[in-house]
Amino acid sequence: MDDRMSMSQTLTLYRRVPTRMCVCVVARQSELDGLEERLPAEFREMVTGIAASADEALPELPSTRPNVLVIEVNPALPGSMRRAEQTRARFPDLPMIAAVENLDLNKVRTLMRLGIKDVVALPFNVDELLPAVIDLGTEQAGTDAGLAPMHAVIHSSGGAGASTVVSHLAAALVDQNEDARCCIVDLDFQFGEMALLFGQTPSTGVLDCLDAGDRLDWDIVAGAVTKVRPRIDLLAAPRDIPPPETIATEQLLRLLTMLRQFYDHVLLDFPVGWSEAGLSAACACDRLLLVVDQSVRSISRAAKTIALLDSVELERQHVGLIVNRAEKRLFQAISTDDVSATLGREIVAAVPLVKSALQEAQVRGVLLSEEDPRGAFAKTFGQLAQNIATETGEAS
Repeated sequence: MDDRMSMSQTLTLYRRVPTRMCVCVVARQSELDGLEERLPAEFREMVTGIAASADEALPELPSTRPNVLVIEVNPALPGSMRRAEQTRARFPDLPMIAAVENLDLNKVRTLMRLGIKDVVALPFNVDELLPAVIDLGTEQAGTDAGLAPMHAVIHSSGGAGASTVVSHLAAALVDQNEDARCCIVDLDFQFGEMALLFGQTPSTGVLDCLDAGDRLDWDIVAGAVTKVRPRIDLLAAPRDIPPPETIATEQLLRLLTMLRQFYDHVLLDFPVGWSEAGLSAACACDRLLLVVDQSVRSISRAAKTIALLDSVELERQHVGLIVNRAEKRLFQAISTDDVSATLGREIVAAVPLVKSALQEAQVRGVLLSEEDPRGAFAKTFGQLAQNIATETGEAS
C-alpha cells in the first residue's frame, strides 16, 4: 500500500498492458461521482461503477467479467463485512480491493484476513487506486505488462562518441511521442560523463539502486534519477569508481526490468570494457547499437566486439552499426558501405561530422539538436528514433 506509482508511471504502464482491463467499482454514488471526476480519460472506458451502499447486497456485476473488483467496505457495519465475505466466497478467483473510510492498520489487517488483495482509502485517490488495479489486473490475467524497448549503445574505443549518441537519441525518442518517457542508464562506472552532457552534476545515480539490494523499490529509484530534460531521466554513473566485483549481475537486471516497466524507452550507455554484468545487460536488450567511425583502428576494434557478441550467440540482426562522424568525400578511403561490409552488420545511422558546434554545445551542457533542430545532425537522430519506434510498434 505504501509503494505507489506516480500517475505518469501508471499511464506508461497502462499503455503496455496487453489486453484492456475491466474494473468494477461498487460504492456509494457520491464516491463514484468523485472518482469519475478525477479519472484520466485513458482509464474511463475500463471502469464500470455500480452504486450501492456499503452494507446492501452485492448488485449484479457486468456481463463482461471484471479483472478486478473494487468494493466499498465499512468494518463498523456487520452487513458490510458480511457482504465482503460473501463476495470473496462467490468469486474466489477475482482479485478484490476494499475501499475504506478512515483507513488504519487494524482495518487493513481485518480485511486482509478475509482474502482481500489490497485496501485503498475513501474518498478515492486515483494515484493510489490505479496502480493497485493495474498490478492486480495483470496478475489475474497471468501476464506481466509488456516491457518497454531497451537499447544499448556500445563502442570499442574511447572517444567514439557513444555518449553523444545516447543523449541525442533520447531527445529524439521523446520528441517522437509527446507522452513518451525515456530513462538513460550510464553504465560506465569509471569514466561515465553522461550527466555533464546535459549540464548536470548529480550526487545520486545508478549505484544507489544497485547498493539497495533487496530494498530496491520505486522510492529508491525516484530518489536516484536526475531529470535532465522534460520526460528524460538519468541514472548517472557514480562519482567514485566502485570495484568491478561489487556490481551484481542479478541486481542490475532487476533494476533494468523495473525501469522497462515504467518508462517508454530505456537507453544504456556502456563503457569500452566488458564485465559479466554488462554483457548480461547487453543480452537483455532489444538491440545493440555499436558506434564506429571510418578509421581502420575503429573498425578493427569493432570487429573484436562483434566477435565477443557472436561468442554469446547474439543473432546478427541484434547488432546494428552507427557510423559516427561520417564523411562522404569524393576520395574517401573507407566508405560507410565498406564499414558495413567489413563488419557484416547493417548500418542503422550515419551521423554526419560536426567540426566545432557539437563540442561547443557540450561545453555549455546543451544538445546540438536543441540548438539546430533542422540540421542534418538532428535529422539523423530523428530518423533513427522513428525507425526504432517502427520496429517496436510505437510509430504513430
